[in-house]
Amino acid sequence: MSTALNHLTIPLAHTERFSLAAQQYEHHARVQRHVAAHLWNWAHSLLQGDSSAFAPQACVDVGCGTGFLTDRMLKHYPQLPVHAVDMAPGMLAALQSKHPDNHQLHTHCLNGETLSMEHLWIPPHSLLMSSMCAQWFDDLEGAVRRWLSVSNTVAFSVLLDGSFQVWKAAHEETGQTCGLRALPTAAQLEQLIHKLVDEGLVARSALHEKEFLDHHTDGLSFARSLRFIGADQPHATHQPVQLRKVIRALGGACTLNYHLGFYCLERA
Repeated sequence: MSTALNHLTIPLAHTERFSLAAQQYEHHARVQRHVAAHLWNWAHSLLQGDSSAFAPQACVDVGCGTGFLTDRMLKHYPQLPVHAVDMAPGMLAALQSKHPDNHQLHTHCLNGETLSMEHLWIPPHSLLMSSMCAQWFDDLEGAVRRWLSVSNTVAFSVLLDGSFQVWKAAHEETGQTCGLRALPTAAQLEQLIHKLVDEGLVARSALHEKEFLDHHTDGLSFARSLRFIGADQPHATHQPVQLRKVIRALGGACTLNYHLGFYCLERA
């Protein structure tokens, strides 16, 4: 296994949070595991549905974490180089520990948002996938364009606006603003896909939305779950929340919704 380092493009706050969460990530990232499985199965049914079987020459997992998608790539394409990209060294170390002798796995400590062909030289006829990573990006459109410069086939999932409705409602009930990061809307993603198609950059595309539910004993359990996977960073300008009030407003057991968009793009 090889490791490429490029710390200049990594936001330290995110890096530290996700690295610290690596050891417990697989236990607590229940929704992330289900979303990765759905993305993999959906994308492959689309790509293999063509008359000529889809046969990439390399695979890339952007925002790989501990490897929910990477594990599937290594199993499904055992002869291909699989490139796992993440900005958190702790996540990459956890992934490497699962595949200590697999020489097809190559890890890269890079920011997935700025990943481009200058960082990763692979055959263009490859498969690039990313699950529940792009919602952290400041420039999602720029990231998708760069991904398409790396690989002719890109499939990704994004956490969309409309997620965590119960949690946000509890904040509103207590007169507080939820500190979770603002999420892109389904309309924004659909507009982006249409734009790439109209420009001729993308020849074929597919998209759909799906809701995932996560049950918790109370609001504190949900808040802790975000911390355990490193996803609890609030807005930089957000005022501290009185969490006890939010938990009381929830009133006990609660079900959090994760609204996901799934996208598959193929270059002309």
